[in-house]
Amino acid sequence: MAIMHSLYREAGTVRVDEAACIQCGQCAEVCAGEVLSLDDGRIVVHADSPFGCIACGHCMMVCPEGAIRVSGRGISPDDLLPAPQSGEKATADALAALMRGRRSVRHFTDQAVDQELLDRVVEMASSAPMGIPPWDVGCVVVRGRKAVRELADQIIEGYEGFLKFFRPWVLTLMRPMMSRAKYEQFRDFIRPLAETYVQHHRAGRDAVFYDAPAVIVFHHSPYTDVPDAMIACTYAMLAAESLGLGTTMIGGAAPIIQRNKALCRKLGVPEGNTPAMALILGYPSVEFQRTIRRRFSSVETFALDSDEKTVVD
Repeated sequence: MAIMHSLYREAGTVRVDEAACIQCGQCAEVCAGEVLSLDDGRIVVHADSPFGCIACGHCMMVCPEGAIRVSGRGISPDDLLPAPQSGEKATADALAALMRGRRSVRHFTDQAVDQELLDRVVEMASSAPMGIPPWDVGCVVVRGRKAVRELADQIIEGYEGFLKFFRPWVLTLMRPMMSRAKYEQFRDFIRPLAETYVQHHRAGRDAVFYDAPAVIVFHHSPYTDVPDAMIACTYAMLAAESLGLGTTMIGGAAPIIQRNKALCRKLGVPEGNTPAMALILGYPSVEFQRTIRRRFSSVETFALDSDEKTVVD
């Protein structure tokens, strides 16, 4: 069997060049799908593994002799690239500086963002981790202020319809069917946010995308989890930061796009896929002189020293 995917229905195929294989067992060690094992000094491919080859490619990436070839489910040996050397990797301090220096940017210069730069952001973001390979996440790149404003107009229409339905008295009636947190979120954030979007739009201001010169909308198939699209968006945000672009994740766009099937088709979102998050991009018109320390709401650590024992009565 194979894990279902919006594009692929069959498991990947693993081939071992026995003449080149040195039986080191590293491929079997990293195989998460139990497709490979080292039996009696020989690598064995198990066609009856629980989920089949998921085409993560780890086995051919770790093989010191290049004796493993994986194909199917969107990858092939041609996709292999040299592993970055230690000098090419960002140091912890460099990565920390990138993340610490990143700020949400909502004010942009008039400079357009070239398609080549947006392509680079997408390429870098495509290396993001996923729940189960292969990626079942896609994105739509909206480039140019005119195209971005047209998308914002469509989203405002959706929020106008939302406000007509979710009037205060309707929310009051729905209160028994909601948790307290959900009700307060609708009452104190979502509805006021929708009102702000609409009011600014009527005044000629774009409060959805802030007149950004580019937007990337990330969507996912029904065969994968929402976090996969969110992680991809996060990687794109950091990639853009490294390329000198300012960004902000826009959570208010996706829920409206999701419900507008005609708009999804116009954007090229595959049928059945769900828009999850939008990322605005552009050249910042402001420069932050300082950063700020952030903290998690809580951090707890549990550890058990090797010389300690747990006693259960």
